[in-house]
Amino acid sequence: MEAELKRLVMRSPFGVRVEKPKREGEATLLYPFEACIAWVAACHHRTSSRISWDLCSSTAVRLEPLFDDLLPALLSDDRLPGGAPLRFSVEVGPSFDFEASPLQLRGVVKNAIVETLASRRVASEVDADSPDVVFVVRRAGTPGARRTVVGIDIGGGPRHRRGARVAAGPAPLRETMAAQLIMLSRWDARTEPLVDPMAGGATIPIEAAGLATGAAIRRPSDLPQRHLAAFKDLPREAPDLFPGTVPQIAALDVDPETIPAMVGNLRAAGLTGPAYEVSIVIAQYDVRELTPDYIERMLPAVREMRPGVFCFNPPYGVRIGAEHGEEKLLALYSDMGRAFARFRGWRAACFVANPHFVEAFAHAPTMTKPASNANLRGTFLVFQL
Repeated sequence: MEAELKRLVMRSPFGVRVEKPKREGEATLLYPFEACIAWVAACHHRTSSRISWDLCSSTAVRLEPLFDDLLPALLSDDRLPGGAPLRFSVEVGPSFDFEASPLQLRGVVKNAIVETLASRRVASEVDADSPDVVFVVRRAGTPGARRTVVGIDIGGGPRHRRGARVAAGPAPLRETMAAQLIMLSRWDARTEPLVDPMAGGATIPIEAAGLATGAAIRRPSDLPQRHLAAFKDLPREAPDLFPGTVPQIAALDVDPETIPAMVGNLRAAGLTGPAYEVSIVIAQYDVRELTPDYIERMLPAVREMRPGVFCFNPPYGVRIGAEHGEEKLLALYSDMGRAFARFRGWRAACFVANPHFVEAFAHAPTMTKPASNANLRGTFLVFQL
């Protein structure tokens, strides 16, 4: 997440630099607020799960003390929207260590916001379906110093909802996870091809194309920033930040039934047509038969490029693959490892939730990073082939 934001801000039109963030646990980065950097993140950042502008926090673990802490903090905060009537919602993250239910916690935060807006003569309405602004509540901090944080969602909701997945396979990788995988592979779209040999609905190729060109995943008009004074002078359009990059991407899968899903998702993402004919290719192909010659036929431009990157999400034997049995699944991993060995100098990066993958794949990872995909614990792995 940190590397991606730094890369994006460097190519933004604002001429600013990103400060080093503070880390809050394994999954949260805290940056000093600067509106133009927040705008870049909200429009273009692909690896973040959510983007929040934190307003206030409390160490209270019961409802009444929490309300007593939040209300004066919100009353004195000039960042809240004012003027026109406001529809809002409140979303609560995991709160197992708070001494009340998530529904009760949501109600207390809602009441504090309603009272604050009323004090400013702003009519408000709770609207979970089409809110102008979403307030997010999360429990944060170390085990000995936990707090409840209230913020404004400035990233347009959960970031994996891109709107481009019109057809999904039985076990799709979340878009944010796909983007993280590509970033961890250290793919250079200017000089290296990227191949997903188990592309399914083409989530990884779509994210790779977006990262290559710095394409926006949110339009400024779709964000709550129009209701927040801090963002009033920022651009109303979000063009590509790397418009000259022409990536070389192959989306392959052995199952012919995935091809229509690939085409539909690529079309929904705006990645089809003459501009992409020599940039993103689709084919039905068995990963076990892959050779460098085949990739060069599919993507002739790779002859002038450096060795590339495989990015893929193999079956784990949990949601798909189990019907074939563990023995056949491990044989597939082994066959993949032998096929990839033909690609000397390439890298391979995957997210997998099968503990026997590395042994069967028979390549030693150069990087491992625990993660989860839709509550399924697994590991990001990167290999030098």
